Order: sequence, then C-alpha cells, then structure tokens
Amino acid sequence: MRILILDDEQQFVDDLQFHIERYMQTHLIGTEITTSVSPEKILQSDAVFDLAFLDIQMPGTDGIAVAKELRERNSRIILFFVTAFEEYQDEAMDLHIFRYFEKPFDEQRLYASLDKAMEYLDETYVDIYLSNNGESVKVLVDDIIYIKRENRKITVAATGGEYTSKNSFEDLVSKLPNTFFYLVHKSFLINIHYITRYSYKEIYLGDTRISVATRKQADFHQFWFDYIKRR
Repeated sequence: MRILILDDEQQFVDDLQFHIERYMQTHLIGTEITTSVSPEKILQSDAVFDLAFLDIQMPGTDGIAVAKELRERNSRIILFFVTAFEEYQDEAMDLHIFRYFEKPFDEQRLYASLDKAMEYLDETYVDIYLSNNGESVKVLVDDIIYIKRENRKITVAATGGEYTSKNSFEDLVSKLPNTFFYLVHKSFLINIHYITRYSYKEIYLGDTRISVATRKQADFHQFWFDYIKRR
C-alpha cells in the first residue's frame, strides 16, 4: 500500500503518519508512506500512490492541482482532502474525493475512513470478463459506468468502451459492490462515481440521460445524499 501525506504543516504530517502507521500495523497491511511539505516536490516526481492525504491550501501549488496529477498517474487512487474551506468542494467533487478532514483531525473518524478505504480497494480491484468483438476482456469494476438490459442483450459501458456480457443482468448486479453501484431501474445499474448531473427523477452520466424509476426515487435520493455527505 503506497500512501502520500502532503501538508505544509510538519506537525500535522507527523501526527497523521503516526496514526496511519498504527492502523496499518494493526491490520497487517504492508505500507510505504511518503511524506512531504512541498507539493512541487511531489509533482516533479513520478511516484504513484494508492492513497493520498492532501492539504488543499498550501503555498504555491494547491492540493487540487496535485490531486489531478495523482489521478492521472493512478485513476483508482483514493484521495483524502484536508480543508475547512467549502469553496473548494465543487471542484473537488470532479475528482471523486473519498473524504474531507479538518484540522485537527479526529482519530476515530480517520480510522473509520481507513476502514471504508480498505473495503473500497477490495471491491474496486475485483475484475470481470466481458465480450468485445468475440474476445474476452478483463474490466476493473471501478471502470464500469453503467450496465443496461435491453430484451436479452446486456450492454456494459466502461471507460474503455462498450462491451456485451454473457452473464445475466442479475448475475452482474450481484457481483458489483452496492457501496457505489445502484439499480435505478429494473434494467439499469449505474456507478454513482460517474454522475455528472442529478435531479430527483433523472441523472446524467456524461451525455447519457437515465430516468430513475418512480418507486426508487426516494431511496435513491437518500443513497445519493449519503454519498455526498460522506465526501
């Protein structure tokens, strides 16, 4: 597990490193932690991380710019932002920020968030095999945008293109994590990480408009609200 802690306050970096190391040791997870007070140093390197704790406001380059670069290096990185400034949250939403922390951080909330992060990593690194021009292609769960059923045809839209599946729709639904996949219609399963617009009755995944079934609207609204709140 490769972890970055980037903050311009050395004491905060040291405290956070201590608690993360304690958590990882308790859970027997091998960890390599990189710490820095210089965003420029991280940007000049080619290091790739699985988790990153980033201060948004730092002298020079801010945490948003660093997060975008780290996401380019590893699209599945889990990002934690340290901020008390709500003005950054709209821009940060585009980066699928996993959690926000304020200073001083709460130890129990940190441990609970690491629990969720480990669970998320376990789920997103699961892969399934889909058909593409007669070949079987391995696709990471986190790269799936949505799955739809039209009659007997199962189409999977992913970041790498569209695929078909020989599995039944119900089988795919059972395999995918319900922490970020939601069945908004009996024939439409979506990955909420890719939602670009939301209203009570419909959502957009990029340019794809999807209606939320009437009987699911209230439950999905709560699911979406909880997703936003924990970010």
